Amino acid sequence: MTDLTTKYNIIDEKPPFNAPLKGQYKQGFGFYTMRERLPIILTQVIDQLSKDKEQIAENFGGETAREELKGAIGEISKLKYELQTDKDFRPIRTAIGDETVWNSFIEGLGQDNSYFSACWLYAETYMYRRLNNIFENTTTLQKLDYFQQQKHKALTNSYDAMVAVLRSIETFNGEPKTVEEVGSFFRKLLKLNLWGNRCDLSISAGQDVKQDGDPFSLLDSLEPCIVSDHTLDIWQCIATAPTSGIVEIINDNSGYELFTDLCLADFIVHHKLAPKVCFNVKAIPWYISDVTPKDMQWTLDTLAKHETQPLLAQFGTRLKGHFASGKLELRPVDNFWTSPYEFYRMRDIAPALYETLSAAKLLVFKGDLNYRKLLGDFNFPYSTPFLDALRGFLPTNLCTLRTVKADLICGLPEDMADELTRKDASWMVTGEYGVIQFAGK
Repeated sequence: MTDLTTKYNIIDEKPPFNAPLKGQYKQGFGFYTMRERLPIILTQVIDQLSKDKEQIAENFGGETAREELKGAIGEISKLKYELQTDKDFRPIRTAIGDETVWNSFIEGLGQDNSYFSACWLYAETYMYRRLNNIFENTTTLQKLDYFQQQKHKALTNSYDAMVAVLRSIETFNGEPKTVEEVGSFFRKLLKLNLWGNRCDLSISAGQDVKQDGDPFSLLDSLEPCIVSDHTLDIWQCIATAPTSGIVEIINDNSGYELFTDLCLADFIVHHKLAPKVCFNVKAIPWYISDVTPKDMQWTLDTLAKHETQPLLAQFGTRLKGHFASGKLELRPVDNFWTSPYEFYRMRDIAPALYETLSAAKLLVFKGDLNYRKLLGDFNFPYSTPFLDALRGFLPTNLCTLRTVKADLICGLPEDMADELTRKDASWMVTGEYGVIQFAGK
């Protein structure tokens, strides 16, 4: 370990406050991610591709695909070696439209342009971008989603929980309700959606996750685990803002979490809280479980065709109707979501996207990576107000639903973090705690 410490300038300390998180701080989760989690994830991709090579060859073009897959596996091994030996970031070569953005970003990093020396957000994002870039530079495997099987299991493992959720929603929607009752149930749905974010395959290093039991019945017991709860502010925003304003969801994970996003959207349009809900997903396979357009379509089809659970089939069919009528919309993919940039730089880097988001009445940012991008992986003191931590990024009213899986957070009452650390030193990386935070325009 001493060699590693000297060679890669590893510092045996916690990440300092008021500075970017980096892999070089040995007592931070960024170091553990670079040293342990990401190499394991790359190894699992290699193993999965090796296991499925005949099926992939059959689906993607026979002998050429087989040869290109062999080459891609070799390239992933090289990427893993670069990561483990703290090599400098290399430029990417791609035809999907983000080459200039990425390469000018890498060029602008100066000396802090390697896996352990760069900001953790940049390094981890770069690894996932390089991984897909390997397949982009083949002729037959450009559309291969090497995370697809795990994402599919994250949905199919959760059918029982999904049926329980739909039963509760159907029961609520079955009778006339007062505005207060709708508000109370909406806040419950936000919390249900928050805990759906626990199902994150990049944190479990790709291991299967299963959501079972009745998630609504667990909400009360999980209440103490929400360390910052602005659900009332979010309800007041959506209930009082003009009913013409749309809601934009910036999605995170496929599987059960995407199901809860769709439940939230369905509830919003059913109760006319907004005329439309839009979904913003990733252009390429990302952080193992993130939603792509293909995942969205597969989820809708799988629900609608479900043969043994009529509630799932009805829900899937209703959702497809909403997409057809324009009440729900899948936004065209934007490469900004798979760029290394923090959100406070969106206005300069992706002005058209910023303008689109500005027209909404509420943005809902899902999950840990979006939270890290909202804060820019900058280690603010934990009591810093959420609005201050956004560093000026406020195109419109926005909220974040995030289970805590990285060692940064803001908006906590003074001393709460110390109290939680006394109970459990690793509380920030277990996914057991969550925040629902709001900033009003």
